[in-house]
Amino acid sequence: MAEGMARGFIERDHGESLEAVEVSSAGLGALEGEPPTDEAVRVMAACDIDISGHRARRASPSVMASVDLVLAMEERHRERLMIMGVTAPVFVLLRLGEAAGEALKVREDTWAPSTVGGRLERLESITSSIEREGLWSMPPHEYDVPDPMGLPMEGYRAVAGRMSRPIGDILRTLLGGPPPRAR
Repeated sequence: MAEGMARGFIERDHGESLEAVEVSSAGLGALEGEPPTDEAVRVMAACDIDISGHRARRASPSVMASVDLVLAMEERHRERLMIMGVTAPVFVLLRLGEAAGEALKVREDTWAPSTVGGRLERLESITSSIEREGLWSMPPHEYDVPDPMGLPMEGYRAVAGRMSRPIGDILRTLLGGPPPRAR
C-alpha cells in the first residue's frame, strides 16, 4: 500500500517529478510475485489509487543496491536492512515523516536546497537532530506501522491512515509542491 500511496501522491501532486523519481517496494518477508490482498486493493481504490497490478518483491542486497532512500515500516525492519548491508539511508517511515512535518513548518526558501538529493541530506540532518536531542513526539514502539495482513478491512484502513500523512510530508519535503489535499 505504501508504494501505491507514494506513486498516487506523486502523480496527483508532483506530476512533473514522475520521470525523476522512482518508487518501489520490497518486503523482508514478501512472497515474490504475490498480488496485493483484496483488502489492500479496495482500501487504495477508495483513495483513487490502483494497486491491483502490484506484485511483491523480497528485499535483498541486489534489490536494495540501487536505491537512494529506504523507508521501513518498523524499527526491527530497519535494523534487519542495516544488517543486510543496505548502503542507502534507512529510516522508519513514521519517524522520517515526523521530521519532514517539522521541516515543512519552516519556510521552504530558508532551508531547502534546490535538488532532491540536497533536500534528502537536509531531511537526514533534521532527523539526526531530533534523534540526538531525544525530541521524538511518541514512544519508539508507536512509530511502527503493523502489517495488516490477516486483519479485517478496518485494519487496512487504519494502516493506510497512519501512512498517508508521513508519506505526503516526505514527498512534499523532497519534491516541494502543494500542501496536502483532503481525500
